Amino acid sequence: MPHSLVLGVNGQDGSFLAEALLARGHHVVGVGRDASSRYLTPSESYRYVQLDVSDTEALATLLRSLPLDSAFHFAVLHGASDFSYEPVWDKMVKTNVASLHTLLEHARTAVPDLRVVYAGSRKIFPEPLHGVIDETTPAQASCLYSIGKMAARDLIQHYVRHHGIRATNVVLFHHESPRRQPQYLFPTIVHGILAAKDDPRHRTKVRTLDFWIDWGAADEFMDIVADIAEQTDEPELVLASGRTWYARAVAERLFERYGLAAEQHLEEARPTSSPGETFQVRLDRLERAIGRTPQKQVEDIADSMIRAAERQASEKQPMVHD
Repeated sequence: MPHSLVLGVNGQDGSFLAEALLARGHHVVGVGRDASSRYLTPSESYRYVQLDVSDTEALATLLRSLPLDSAFHFAVLHGASDFSYEPVWDKMVKTNVASLHTLLEHARTAVPDLRVVYAGSRKIFPEPLHGVIDETTPAQASCLYSIGKMAARDLIQHYVRHHGIRATNVVLFHHESPRRQPQYLFPTIVHGILAAKDDPRHRTKVRTLDFWIDWGAADEFMDIVADIAEQTDEPELVLASGRTWYARAVAERLFERYGLAAEQHLEEARPTSSPGETFQVRLDRLERAIGRTPQKQVEDIADSMIRAAERQASEKQPMVHD
């Protein structure tokens, strides 16, 4: 049975990744800051460890105590659009970068065959995105968050090149699920649909819908990450849906799917402007490496989020006794 470590297991990505690994027969140790496991129940195959990965000494001690075949760094300090990283720079660097260095050093000094996979970010590609985007697209930091992701990317390239470590930076584009935090745009749109179904007068405020975006499904992305760990040693792979959407068109499409008109229920803070040039993410290298690319559509993501919200609402309903 392969032994895997998932840092950030209580987050959207880490939890789906742990589930994908368990389904493949892995023994998984999940690490998170919370006192208990949020989505997965401890079992013979899954153990939860409470640990803040910014404490690199504690992380190194944990690594030395575990038999490991693979380690997935999906712990991240990250916020939605306009989040200010300046006040949390030190914490972000320790969480997003220094803990990755701890993993890579453990591989270099103790477990040379350790497979390390890191959750990179499309933020390494400067805005606005345009043309074809793939692993050959020049990277450039544009904010403090992307500076950290660039540093992590460079760390991986260094350890691959100079020490032969089997590490991959997975450059993740937007991916959504019922576990996505509500302040992000896609959950905001979905919650707007739910609210409008209950109250025809409800209006949901969004910042803007005038931009191009590649949106995928988090559960499918993380299943693909498991494939990447098992099937290839590529040092960098872009992971996206490969389908570019105009955000306004997505909102209109999803509201219409539920018999609603987006213009009646969405209120934009910014006046309408030109969305600029579009872009296309090319997944040729990913398909060559593992033989698959994401297939889920935005409708699949929205449907899963709405079903989850309705299920959660029904579970909160008080039981009526005859």
